[in-house]
Amino acid sequence: MSGGGGGGGGGGGSAPSRFADYFVICGLDTETGLEPDELSGENFEQTPLRRTFKSKVLARYPENVDWNPFDQDAVGMLCMPKGLAFKTQADPREPQFHAFIITREDGSRTFGFSLTFYEEVTSKQICSAMQTLYHMHNAEYDVLYAPLADGRDHSDMEDGEGTPGTKLQRFNSYDISRDTLYVSKCICLITPMSFMKACRSVLEQLHQAVTSPQPPPLPLESYIYNVLYEVPLPPPGRSLKFSGVYGPIVCQRPSTNELPLFDFPVKEVFELLGVENVFQLFTCALLEFQILLYSQHYQRLMTVAETITALMFPFQWQHVYVPILPASLLHFLDAPVPYLMGLHSNGLDDRSKLELPQEVRKTWSLGAGACGPDTGFGREGLWDEPRVVSPKKAIELRLAKIDHTAVHPHLLDMKIGQGKYEPGFFPKLQSDVLSTGPASNKWTKRNAPAQWRRKDRQKQHTEHLRLDNDQREKYIQEARNMGSTIRQPKLSNLSPSVIAQTNWKFVEGLLKECRNKTKRMLVEKMGREAVELGHGEVNITGVEENTLIASLCDLLERIWSHGLQVKQGSQLFGYTDLFGLNQLFVLGIFLDSERRKSDASSVMPPLRISLIQDMRHIQNIGEIKTDVGKARAWVRLSMEKKLLSRHLKQLLSDHELTKKLYKRYAFLRCDDEKEQFLYHLLSFNAVDYFCFTNVFTTILIPYHILIVPSKKLGGSMFTANPWICISGELGETQILQIPRNVLEMTFEYQNLGKLTTVQIGHDNSGLYAKWLVEYVMVRNEITGHTYKFPCGRWLGKGMDDGSLERVLVGDLLTSQPEVDERPCRTPPLQQSPSVIRRLVTISPNSKPKLNTGQIQESIGEAVNGIVKHFHKPEKERGSLTLLLCGECGLVSALEQAFQHGFKSPRLFKNVFIWDFLEKAQTYYETLEQNELVPEENWHTRARNFCRFVTAINNNPRNIGKDGKFQMLVCLGARDHLLHHWIALLADCPITAHMYEDVALIKDHTLVNSLIRVLQTLQEFNITLETSLVKGIDI
Repeated sequence: MSGGGGGGGGGGGSAPSRFADYFVICGLDTETGLEPDELSGENFEQTPLRRTFKSKVLARYPENVDWNPFDQDAVGMLCMPKGLAFKTQADPREPQFHAFIITREDGSRTFGFSLTFYEEVTSKQICSAMQTLYHMHNAEYDVLYAPLADGRDHSDMEDGEGTPGTKLQRFNSYDISRDTLYVSKCICLITPMSFMKACRSVLEQLHQAVTSPQPPPLPLESYIYNVLYEVPLPPPGRSLKFSGVYGPIVCQRPSTNELPLFDFPVKEVFELLGVENVFQLFTCALLEFQILLYSQHYQRLMTVAETITALMFPFQWQHVYVPILPASLLHFLDAPVPYLMGLHSNGLDDRSKLELPQEVRKTWSLGAGACGPDTGFGREGLWDEPRVVSPKKAIELRLAKIDHTAVHPHLLDMKIGQGKYEPGFFPKLQSDVLSTGPASNKWTKRNAPAQWRRKDRQKQHTEHLRLDNDQREKYIQEARNMGSTIRQPKLSNLSPSVIAQTNWKFVEGLLKECRNKTKRMLVEKMGREAVELGHGEVNITGVEENTLIASLCDLLERIWSHGLQVKQGSQLFGYTDLFGLNQLFVLGIFLDSERRKSDASSVMPPLRISLIQDMRHIQNIGEIKTDVGKARAWVRLSMEKKLLSRHLKQLLSDHELTKKLYKRYAFLRCDDEKEQFLYHLLSFNAVDYFCFTNVFTTILIPYHILIVPSKKLGGSMFTANPWICISGELGETQILQIPRNVLEMTFEYQNLGKLTTVQIGHDNSGLYAKWLVEYVMVRNEITGHTYKFPCGRWLGKGMDDGSLERVLVGDLLTSQPEVDERPCRTPPLQQSPSVIRRLVTISPNSKPKLNTGQIQESIGEAVNGIVKHFHKPEKERGSLTLLLCGECGLVSALEQAFQHGFKSPRLFKNVFIWDFLEKAQTYYETLEQNELVPEENWHTRARNFCRFVTAINNNPRNIGKDGKFQMLVCLGARDHLLHHWIALLADCPITAHMYEDVALIKDHTLVNSLIRVLQTLQEFNITLETSLVKGIDI
């Protein structure tokens, strides 16, 4: 919390005597964009230029000092208490200075001095966002201020009903094509003492240096470094002179027998308030009233508050002291204690509209009590000596004879080219030279040996797998040996005591084997996942996983056969198949099936958790002939659904039936061992198995489809005939016609495996053949796996990019963990992946724009994902389609690259990347006809590019412009032509006309880097799904 007091000394005893501790820069973070400050209580009826947006601490130097830890939240709020402010070239943009105070829990104080100025907004994304806010505001205005039903005009409304005329004029105060947008930014010094005038001079000279047409004598880093590390804190009773950018700066510090340091103009307070009001305010402070100061200027708030508390010397204000109250902390006004606070006014609202607690309105006439004398709560004993000398004479003497002159700013050890800046913009400073002072060795941390990083990775790998390679191999071999030695004992010719002892050892052996098998399977499965994260080496194949699962089924069979009441002698094993159908139905008939509890947001009705239903699914599979085969299929299905432990627990819940079927020494009647056994099986829920889907590839699977259109624009009036086609790793359906106005249907088809894409479209018939689809969900009704295919695009001529069909790429929804008895939830309730939504009012080009560094990173990650895909064993590879066309795939990354710096000719017309590619094709075809192609390589590249674009345009499918771009990228990746086409387009004259100068594709360095990254795909044989290139024969 901000706190008060005028004087204050330096930091703690161990703090060095520095003039300043931190230099801070606050302002707009272009990466996060415009973030409304919800805590500030802004009224969204205000025009966007008057709204409050969050500011961020963009940089601070140094990062931290031990004697004064940096409080980022406090500094961020107090540097810019009202958040970011936006203005245009028509508004006044004079720099504003203000001071503030931060009081820590121990009572120590830190002083801040901030200079706020305005910089032109160069981010097209921010300008477009502000323009969009104005469009939305104007639209709301048109609705709210439409002509009244009684025929009155809004000009006839009484005062207080609104003044639409003035508001409408403010609505049109920003036009992206006409106006220049400016945003506030501030530079700040954090100091141990309140040298207000000196700090103001430092900041104003720094600002003057970046606004002046002539560069300063030295880089700005030299002056900031000098203030932070080379200018000392003057001792009591001494004066100091140091150099600013354009002139010397002088400050002085009172001695211990003088009045405390006070650097604010008292004369200004009397000019602002008048003598009578100053005495009334001073009286209220002595009587400990609740005092609220109200002004348009932050510095005036600080000046008045500091003056009133300084006039109380030798007494001190003991209560809440917040000279500048940030807009997000207005709830502090409700504090039931005396306080002195300052509140900013925007200059337009009537002060009577300010909602204040009842006590505040009475503080000018009510209150009691008196301030007590100071108890030495200040620092360095400045107030311990009440003996006072003439302050004017002492100050004049110190300023006439400077006691100390600090080191002059000098050139730092900076690289060639650093220190340059663009006039009018405060530059990004070089943190490597400002983060550490001269006393520390700034190279020590840079030379951290690489082997420490390798050791960290090895440690993480070991912690992830919990076992090193030797331990893993040892216990795996032990498990194999255990499986070969434990067998059903012969119980004939043994006494009852020997039988009991033998069976007990056998029960312990079965439990130990179960523990070893589950542990081995988990380690192998998690080891594979660890490889995907870059840890270790893989040593298991899909065949071995099937073998492990078969071994687990064998163990379950032996557990269920142990101690069974055998009536048929040697036919024990035939009767005790793990889940022989007779036994299974006898046990299962007593169980109630239940439906999963669904999330409130779940759209698709949840599947039932039903042991009987799963059994019936298995029974209906004609390919499985024997009971043992059906039992193993049921185990695989239960493992894939993460219900194995739960189903087996349900089977064993009828204790009377268990007693009837099993002898006393049976494994299933040993309660402790049975609970441990189920607990070990529960651990399988930590990993994902597809052991049913990948094995039974020819069976018929019922699939449930749910199409979710936009609720607002979705299409209750939709008149066309929709269709859908679903593709998976094992196959693809035919085109399935969807009945009109039916959004949910179920069909049977041969196992498609893991689903990858959905093709959805319509025949464009009827009067309203426009359909806005949010997403499509498809669920496997046997395994419960639910896939979500995001869309968020229109299907219809003249809408969006004109597509009548789209190829949607989806992924399996991730599961939600439950507690207690609910850890085994089926996929229908799994959480949806994030979706890049493109609604009708927002063009595809208005997705959040990334900077060049982020675009390079996304392309690198997409290509790296494809490289990792091909370096895995074939049976462990995921969906290549997701890596190409998914949310973070190669197509999306290249789309961002081509959209960077893309010009739009008109505000409300969408220009797509495909428009640019078609113009480039026309240009190169014209060159080829005129035989003006510069060289053979360019001729081949241009001809291939034109051939692919022509083939895609001639495709009978109506996939839209974005769909055509996706198809081109996929074909280019398949034929290893992407890097050639990037080079071709970068040198195309069409690029110069359709892209801005800052565009990535016009930066040769970035283009060359992009080409090198894409060249890494040349060594891989990329095979595309049929759905991605349907209708193309190249």
